[in-house]
Amino acid sequence: MTDRDFKIEFDTLVKEVVAPIFQGLEFKKSGNNFYRELNGIGQAFNVQQSQWNSKDDKSFVFNLGLIEKETYFEIYNKELPKFPKEYDCEIRLRLGHLMNKGDKWYDLNMRTDISKLKEQVNHDLKTFAVPFYEKYSDPKKWLEFFDWKYEPLTSPIVKFLILERYGQRDKAELFWNKLYNEAMTPKPSVSEIHTKNGEIIRTEYEPTVNKEWVGRLEEFAKRKNVELKITPHNSTLLKAGQSWFKKLFGTE
Repeated sequence: MTDRDFKIEFDTLVKEVVAPIFQGLEFKKSGNNFYRELNGIGQAFNVQQSQWNSKDDKSFVFNLGLIEKETYFEIYNKELPKFPKEYDCEIRLRLGHLMNKGDKWYDLNMRTDISKLKEQVNHDLKTFAVPFYEKYSDPKKWLEFFDWKYEPLTSPIVKFLILERYGQRDKAELFWNKLYNEAMTPKPSVSEIHTKNGEIIRTEYEPTVNKEWVGRLEEFAKRKNVELKITPHNSTLLKAGQSWFKKLFGTE
């Protein structure tokens, strides 16, 4: 048992440390979410608590997001929500990504010195999050993300549209063709059943392709006038596997 209330400590940390930083940058606040717009670019920030939190042990992580109105509209054919959340964004990453620490979580429990934790959070946000939002308020700089060793989380369509919009159409087409060839390469699938006695029953299935995913890639390529080309490697695979190809697509 403990006389510390970690829920109150967490809420206080957000109120006294996180909120002043972002509200000082004219972010609006809704719960543990923050959002602002600069020249049509949306910037979102979120404080996410672990689903495994308990009364005596809490963990939390910081999520960052970027969103462009034009790209969002082209994908979804609708305007942005009034208060977009980080999960609505086209570019998404964790604060630890910027710190080269992977998935950086902060712990709040009996071993935590709350004063030191507040100092650390204040330092990390001002050192990494604030400069990130300032630098990438210009979407042309988003092209840099695709040269990072570990790219931020984004959808293939978003990546294509950003490359295309900011002068890298050729690179966008190469990227889409790479996706297409990967999709056209048959892949085996495995299912596992865990029995009550702890035994694992594995079943391997014949290599196949995801017809739905291939169709979506082809549909988008047609809409964006991208010529899809099968690489020599995949051409060999297709010729060698005409039986399954005919079975899947009804053609050889």
